[in-house]
Amino acid sequence: MKKGCLYLQSTRNYISFLRLTFTTFLLLIYFSIFNQSGGETCASATLINSIPYVATGSTISASDDYFASCDDYPNQGGANDLVYAYTNGSNSIYVDISLCEDITDYDCQLYLFENSCLGNPVGCQEDGCQSPNYSAPYNSRLMAQLLQPNTTYYIVIDGFSASSNGNYQLNISESVGLNVPDSSKLPLVLIQTNGAEIVDEPKINVDFKIIDNGFGNFNYPYDPANQYDGIAGVEIRGSYSATLPQKPFGIETRDALGENNNVSIFGMPDENDWILLANYNDKTFMRNILSFDLFAKMGHYAPRTELCEVVINDIYNGIYVFTEKIKRDNGRVDIAKLDFDDNLGDSLTGGYIFKVDYWNWDDSWASDYTNPNFPNDEVRYVYNYPKSEDITTSQQDYIQNIVSDFEDALWGVNFTDSVLGYRPYINTLSFIDYFIVNEFARNVDGFKKSRNFFKDKDSKDPLIYAGPVWDFDWAYKDHDASMLGGSGWRHDYAGPTDVKPPGWYIRLLQDSSFTNELSCRYFNLRNTILDTNSLFSFVDSIASLVDVAQQRHYVRWPILGINVGTPEIGFQPLTYQGEVNKFKNWIIDRLDWLDINMPGNCPNVGIDGFQSEVSSYLVAYPNPCRDVLSIYSEKSIEKIEIYDLRGALVFVKEYFHEQLIDLDATNFNGIYNVKVFLENDAVVNKKLVSY
Repeated sequence: MKKGCLYLQSTRNYISFLRLTFTTFLLLIYFSIFNQSGGETCASATLINSIPYVATGSTISASDDYFASCDDYPNQGGANDLVYAYTNGSNSIYVDISLCEDITDYDCQLYLFENSCLGNPVGCQEDGCQSPNYSAPYNSRLMAQLLQPNTTYYIVIDGFSASSNGNYQLNISESVGLNVPDSSKLPLVLIQTNGAEIVDEPKINVDFKIIDNGFGNFNYPYDPANQYDGIAGVEIRGSYSATLPQKPFGIETRDALGENNNVSIFGMPDENDWILLANYNDKTFMRNILSFDLFAKMGHYAPRTELCEVVINDIYNGIYVFTEKIKRDNGRVDIAKLDFDDNLGDSLTGGYIFKVDYWNWDDSWASDYTNPNFPNDEVRYVYNYPKSEDITTSQQDYIQNIVSDFEDALWGVNFTDSVLGYRPYINTLSFIDYFIVNEFARNVDGFKKSRNFFKDKDSKDPLIYAGPVWDFDWAYKDHDASMLGGSGWRHDYAGPTDVKPPGWYIRLLQDSSFTNELSCRYFNLRNTILDTNSLFSFVDSIASLVDVAQQRHYVRWPILGINVGTPEIGFQPLTYQGEVNKFKNWIIDRLDWLDINMPGNCPNVGIDGFQSEVSSYLVAYPNPCRDVLSIYSEKSIEKIEIYDLRGALVFVKEYFHEQLIDLDATNFNGIYNVKVFLENDAVVNKKLVSY
């Protein structure tokens, strides 16, 4: 070896030695400062003097003193635990408590107790660190925990089971992402509880403000509350979704006396019942919005929506979907009002809303039939309108008998007969469209719960309708390996469920005329609203709308890349755009599978004139409408006439072979009859409600 090379090699060895020595020195300093293992009990807890705080330790030689079971994964018990204590100062703060670092090498669990370690913890979390960012998938963290002034908190580091013990690193810091946005292109919803806590019943009175300066304009938190400024009752709503960190809320606009205050918000018809749907289980923010939009474009009522950002007590809470609550009203499920004294004749026949959902013995009734996939389990239907506390015995008997008669016909030997079978009882098109939307989304909740039906007075419409659609935060996802490639049905779900669904679609799909109609309808929609270009245009519009707001949302709720909420298989994107791309790819795979597997044969329909009905089928949406009425027909539109309720012609225009017409509806206010003339000399009449 040359002398210069020998000198260079020696220098490199010396530098490496210095680096190793310096690294060792830093590690010694680190462990001398941060190696503060927790105490055995709350009485002997290791004291935390200030935040931020970092400590390392090991539970291997500790004892098992505390146990709590978190909502995400029930604790098995038996693990060793250690305790830290912190007394907050004179100001309330939000903190993040994390065991996510790589030093944590076991399946751990975090509890946060207030003032003592007795009773239930105020915070409990099992597997919050599941992410490519962390090597250990079963570590725990508590995000945005509120610490009250002058209050002592105990942080217990536990494990999932008796074998879950090991080394950990505890990080405590003030939460990020809680500041009120300086501005937003989304409407701002500002809630002040005035010291009260929002709970799951009853609703508490809050100051409720909504700021919306119009599409494309900035909304500032100090702007006038131009959409709503007043009192509202607020409660936590939902079942599974209520267990997630970002809570959904039920909203009731109220006047100064606490009575219902019917108002129009975001141009929606006057009402007092609203919903704020959380997006913790939907990283795209569009699963519900897209599904509701599709059902509305098919010509049915679906809850209207508006994306917004929510601030509660000056704390940012992320992006929500503001939407209508499903209920009977002229602008929502437009069926007859049923009063307590409507117990005879035509008045008794409607209107009713019932559903398949969580039930109790007082608010539901049992079906005479079971689902073939659950032959030993009872199916029950829940009274939605009138509510169980308002419905009379005569009204209960009526709706039960109607549903029973339908089921007798559906499960009878003559079920395919147009007279003796099920058809005289249901609006077939609504059942077909409900099936398409929920199967397109592969939405298990749309079939086993959150499943709505309604019926009007016989004099108006004697049929049972399926819908409105609801609850899609579990949809458009792959929950297990059997779902890859867009495969599988959900109407015939046979897995674990605490709500047993009726097997209506299992039976309906045994009728070739029904499947043929279904096939026609599906493939006609594939050329319009279910075309990928149409779908992706909608998806991209939402993604563009939330482009800035989503950044704040994911600072507040840092769950990108983490398998939270509904369990999903496969890669979890690390960016919002990655979630959007994953959503689009899922849609492509699902439609490809449905195109191949959709039952029925459209050319062979030809029963009861359905083929001509399908050929001239027309939808008008949204209905009710405010600004623009869109009319789509599968046959070319030649002319449109609009009449008011007196029969006076208020609008007429001829067209040249157009299939999609957008009408300016801003000058219409009330109920109108729309007459559409098609190229095959067919005339289609629609009722239009404009406001």
